[in-house]
Amino acid sequence: MTFLGPLLIVYVVWGSTYLAQKVGLETLPPLTMNATRFLVAGALLYAYCRWRRMPNPDRPQWRAGAIQGLLLPAAGTGGAAWAEQYLSSGITALFLATIPLWIVLGRRVADHEKITWPVALGLLAGFTGVVVLARPSGGGDAVAIAVALGGALCWGLGTVYAGHAPRPQSALMASAIEMLCAGAILVVLSGLTGEWSRIGLSGRSALAVGYLIVFGSLVAYTAYTWLLDHAAPRIVGTYAFVNPVVAVLLGWWILSEPLTLRTLLATGVIAAGVALIVLAPPPQPRAVSDPPRIRLRAVGIRRQCERG
Repeated sequence: MTFLGPLLIVYVVWGSTYLAQKVGLETLPPLTMNATRFLVAGALLYAYCRWRRMPNPDRPQWRAGAIQGLLLPAAGTGGAAWAEQYLSSGITALFLATIPLWIVLGRRVADHEKITWPVALGLLAGFTGVVVLARPSGGGDAVAIAVALGGALCWGLGTVYAGHAPRPQSALMASAIEMLCAGAILVVLSGLTGEWSRIGLSGRSALAVGYLIVFGSLVAYTAYTWLLDHAAPRIVGTYAFVNPVVAVLLGWWILSEPLTLRTLLATGVIAAGVALIVLAPPPQPRAVSDPPRIRLRAVGIRRQCERG
């Protein structure tokens, strides 16, 4: 169980980033906050990779990194931060917990991957949890919900795209260029949306951004990368249904966010749905039998050999 420590880091730290973003939003606009986070973290990680003499990405890899940066950190994390202006950190985390659902649907369309019965039940449970959470009487701002779900959709599609994109051999270098590209994109978007005139900085917000840079983007990602090489994928994937539970509890405990029966019900249903998807056995490929003509020809050849 040597992976228990890194797994706990991913569980707690990534689950706590929603809380840190909520604190950072007290004085920093969402796109500006994440632009700073990803530019600094990406630059530090890129410098480390070059110090370790890792190969510099080529042009196709930078292009793929820009697409990944747009879909995952910029749209996914940036969308979550924008939604947290109107939603609690725990509720936002629950909407982002639908990422595995979008990955399954994306792989079904892009890779024609079969959806097994456990996965189908997981999809149904996950979307049921979203419906419970997003009802008008308890779901909060409709636009914020749409942005949070759109961020989850982009993260899921970006994950599917990563399986087909040219990427650096080192996962750390791939993450570095994704964060650098995401930071550059968010700088432009924050300027176009007029965020620069609303920039302020308090001690709490500065600490929150520092926590996101060091622990959210560097420590937790390094632990996650290590886990991919030392633990089974099913174990690593459990972070997807643990993170929202951590986020909901931390938001209730530290920020006094309301913990209603509906939130608890949605948390359980979404977590169960994601667990069904993550822990479901992979679909077994069908045995490919010879086409009838080939079988008949093989029988004929065998009979000719027997006669000879």
